[in-house]
Amino acid sequence: MKDGDFVLIDFVGRIKLTNEIFDLTVEEEAKKENIYNKDQKYEPAFVIIGARMIVPGVDKQLLGMNVGDEKTFDVPVKEAFGPRDPRLIKILNINQFYKNKINPVPNTFVQIEGHTAKVQSVSGGRVRTDFNSPLAGKDLIYKVKIVSQITDPKEKIERILGQYRMGFRSVEVKEKTATISSDKKMPEMLEKMITDIVKKWVKEVEKVTYIAPKEEKTRK
Repeated sequence: MKDGDFVLIDFVGRIKLTNEIFDLTVEEEAKKENIYNKDQKYEPAFVIIGARMIVPGVDKQLLGMNVGDEKTFDVPVKEAFGPRDPRLIKILNINQFYKNKINPVPNTFVQIEGHTAKVQSVSGGRVRTDFNSPLAGKDLIYKVKIVSQITDPKEKIERILGQYRMGFRSVEVKEKTATISSDKKMPEMLEKMITDIVKKWVKEVEKVTYIAPKEEKTRK
């Protein structure tokens, strides 16, 4: 595989120090490790190699692999979620939590200031909150298998739309133009984002057109 290839991968990610699984796509592995969740959908993950859709250490390992290849490898902190940043530990007024209907309980994760954070302690109306990723500062181990490669430009665009949870009715690619039909008009900002991603990574496409009921939008 090379940069720009569209692939579906199965993986199991573990924290190296404890061997604890923090994420996986394989249902059989989840059942084997007694961490199966019936509400979770187990299926291969979509990745554009080189597009920073996964941690750098995994992205790098995919290069040179082929469909069907499987490998297990270490991912050091600097190629995973990076070191812990003390600047991301903040002291917040407890009223910031109350106004968002959040009860800050130590060792729980909350959504605050538009980000996920871990409540470390609560004292005197002040909440010590850690905005670092739970995996920051940790060496990881990944087992990865390339399940398949996506080469059809239409499916590439469908996968991109699905990745960003963009609803659509159909995608058509003809003469280097992609036409995306949807039930309602996408916001201008999302149209631009999708257009930029498609034109960067789907080499068969030079123009993206959007069609919604009673209106048509084209981006060159």
